[in-house]
Order: sequence, then structure tokens, then C-alpha cells
Amino acid sequence: MRRAFQTFAALVSMLALGGCLSSGASLTAAPAPALPASALALRPSLPKSGDVALSGRAEQGALLAQYQALQFGSVGQAVPWSAGAYRGEVTPTQLYRIGSQDCRGYTHVVTRGNATTRQVGTACRTGADTWTPVG
Repeated sequence: MRRAFQTFAALVSMLALGGCLSSGASLTAAPAPALPASALALRPSLPKSGDVALSGRAEQGALLAQYQALQFGSVGQAVPWSAGAYRGEVTPTQLYRIGSQDCRGYTHVVTRGNATTRQVGTACRTGADTWTPVG
């Protein structure tokens, strides 16, 4: 759990500092940091809709928020994210146990302009800090 928190803290720091690079008089955003494998494992569970197809930065923001909500989130407390024209939030449910795995449900809402997509799913922890979508 401590390693997961340290990984998350490092990612948040990189994201916060990533936009602070400057070139001359204009601000330049740094490339988004690589997401850890523990967050990338959630990629199949992202909301999918023709109206709200996520860009690369939006996908990274959505994955990081979903990971944060599952790993650290409080029940019913939304974890917001935004990237360019996209914004969203992931709201986790109560943690429960199936056999030897910890699982929890979530609702992920993604909005771009007037188009909104809502995904309800479940993920189970398959390692110390890895969540895998189920069903």
C-alpha cells in the first residue's frame, strides 16, 4: 500500500509540474508522463462512445482518476479529472471481497461538450496495486 501511495504521489507531482516548463515568453506543456502498468490495466474499462472518444491526454487523465478512485477513493466521493475539452469523474463504491480478491464497483462519467458517457463497472485488485476490470 505504501508503494502504491508513493507511486501515486510521484505521478501527481509530475502532472502538476509538467505544465511549468517555459520556452521564451510562452508556456509549453510537457509531455504527459507514462502511466504505471497498474493504471494501464484499467484501459479496457474506460467509457466508450462515438461522441466521447478520448484523446491520448484525456485517456491518461481518465485512467489515473479511475486508478486513484479504486485504490484510494472514499465510498461515494468522486475523483474528478480534466484534459483539454474532456472532463470526467470516477465514483467508487464500497470495497468488498470475492474469494481472496478485493473488488469494488465504480461509475465513470466522461463529458466532451454536450456529449456525456456513463460507464458502470467493477474491478478487482489482482496485485498490491493493480486493478483489473471484470465482467
